[in-house]
Amino acid sequence: MKFCFICGKKTEKLIEGYCEDCYNKNYSLIKIPKEINVIKCSKCDRFKSRNAWIDGEIEDLIKNDIKILGGNVKIRIEGNKIFATGFLRDSKKSKEETCETNIKIKKILCPNCSKKLGDYFESTIQLRGDVTEEILDFIDEKFREKTFYKIERVKGGLNLCIGNKNIANQVAEELKRRYTLEIKKSFKLFTKKDGKDVYKCTILIRCD
Repeated sequence: MKFCFICGKKTEKLIEGYCEDCYNKNYSLIKIPKEINVIKCSKCDRFKSRNAWIDGEIEDLIKNDIKILGGNVKIRIEGNKIFATGFLRDSKKSKEETCETNIKIKKILCPNCSKKLGDYFESTIQLRGDVTEEILDFIDEKFREKTFYKIERVKGGLNLCIGNKNIANQVAEELKRRYTLEIKKSFKLFTKKDGKDVYKCTILIRCD
């Protein structure tokens, strides 16, 4: 028979010198910082997660800052309070605990919304010829979740003004492969940033 060094209880099994009840009282399921900072776009309501702007709920971002110490831990968030249920390592008794943190939300404009409000576009895709609904649906699906864009009807087809030139190039290459289209790219010096030349890209896609 063994004895818990905290309460003196007799037990067949000790966990790091504790009986199971004392072990559960002295150890935590989760560890959270005293303050959690969340950055949210004031225009589109997306959240900044590392270097990306994502859709989602604020609870998902807060969970990224919570360190899980137990097993089968389930977390519920209400305001600044974090509720956790689960099991500590080597314990068979379910444990519940409540922690509190200071959640600060900072609202700024994400890069996409900032460019959109300034009517700033990095690239233009010129669609010429027989532009089918299938092609337009494909383009909308690709751009909608990654960057903003707008469509301008011009003589001979459509112009797509794209907020991000890298994404514009990726989608143009996908269109080329998927529909066996001819594409041509041209670049025009737009401005200088941090001493480097900044070019706008025009991509001509023929849908004949």
